[in-house]
Amino acid sequence: MKFDVLVIGGGLAGLSAGVDLASRGISVLLVEQRQHLGGRTYSFVDETTGDVVDNGQHLLMGCYEATRWLLKTIGSDSLAALQPNLHIDFLHPLRGAAALHCPSLPAPLHLLAGMMSLRTLTLPDRLKLLRVGMELRKDPKRVEPAIAGLTVHQWLDLLGQSEENKKYLWDIIAIGSLNDDPKEVSALLFYRVLRSAFLGRKENASLLVPRVGLSELFVDPGARFIRSRQGEIMLGCGVDESLLDGSHLTGVRCSDGHIREARAFISAVPWYAASPLFSNAAGRLGWVVNGHLQSSPIVTINLWFDRIVMDQEFVALLDSRVHWVFNKSKIYGKQSPIRQYLSLVISGAGSLVNLSPEELVHAALDDLHRYLPRTKTANVVHFLVLKEKRATFSPRPDVEQHRPASETPISNLFLAGDWTNTGYPATIEGAVLSGRRAAECAARLLGR
Repeated sequence: MKFDVLVIGGGLAGLSAGVDLASRGISVLLVEQRQHLGGRTYSFVDETTGDVVDNGQHLLMGCYEATRWLLKTIGSDSLAALQPNLHIDFLHPLRGAAALHCPSLPAPLHLLAGMMSLRTLTLPDRLKLLRVGMELRKDPKRVEPAIAGLTVHQWLDLLGQSEENKKYLWDIIAIGSLNDDPKEVSALLFYRVLRSAFLGRKENASLLVPRVGLSELFVDPGARFIRSRQGEIMLGCGVDESLLDGSHLTGVRCSDGHIREARAFISAVPWYAASPLFSNAAGRLGWVVNGHLQSSPIVTINLWFDRIVMDQEFVALLDSRVHWVFNKSKIYGKQSPIRQYLSLVISGAGSLVNLSPEELVHAALDDLHRYLPRTKTANVVHFLVLKEKRATFSPRPDVEQHRPASETPISNLFLAGDWTNTGYPATIEGAVLSGRRAAECAARLLGR
């Protein structure tokens, strides 16, 4: 059977492209070289505990319009809870607990009130936050060219932000969204993240918390949707070679030896796999990202305790090697007085990713003892360390010019992936948005 569109790669970009196309009545074949879908966004059952474990914890936001479209389309939007108002708990070993809580006021007054109540900062420092808010409200056509070559810290310095403001607020947001050192990554992408979250509707800033594993939220319902509309998904089927006729892609040779043809093709694989896949067309494609994009890792440390050690659903840790702690027992509605499952996230983990699992657990517990005192008397009954060494690309200020668009000089080949030119960093929203854009291009080519 010759499909309308062949999608290469079953991560969120490929899945969202397949869902978008299937929703238009376009026949889709999705091929994925691994034995599971989801790419870097999937979950599995831990054999020891029976708990669902994500390969990496993700926080979604109300401003993730493409992601929310995907969840609604595949029927799993009820499995993620949107906060009525933004609320983030912070813990500091000396300053104690604080919260960024935005009251029920119209935007942007809700955010203004929330920042003014952030007790980890002095009142003079809180007042300095207003300068960032004022900058966000300016015309982006004026702001973006001026900050395109700056790092996050360079931009914040220009806006008079204190070291305390950077360390105890802006860095938390920057590391979580850009997954690397704010001294190194793009002010432009951080500015766009802040504008998306803090301008517009009040719910844009609220967090969207998955109540199930990532596979149950995205992967399984996405695959069901595609298959229910005469689409086909092949696992364990990679692509070894692209077959070109001039500036037209006629088919791909798969790892099972078969050539599969389609009218249009979407490559939804990571940048380091895309260039070799189309090496025979490198001159025509006009994009070479290898050497320009660098990976940034994320480490997730899953700990199971023999008692309750934390009450909040999730907290951000200040002055810690661990950035976030997620109470998966509470998030999944499985609280027990004799057992608690926490997931600890270290973003931009380049300096720690090569440590052994045991060393990472020891470092994490050393930090947790300072923030969650009940962990000192609790026993760790099980642990599981997950390392995504290529979790995201590192969004340095100079990489934007090297991120390709969806369309390519190959007339029927389109690109998807959070590394393409979505205008945003490597987030779930960027991956889903890229898939939809590629699908729109393919549908346009097909006259649909």
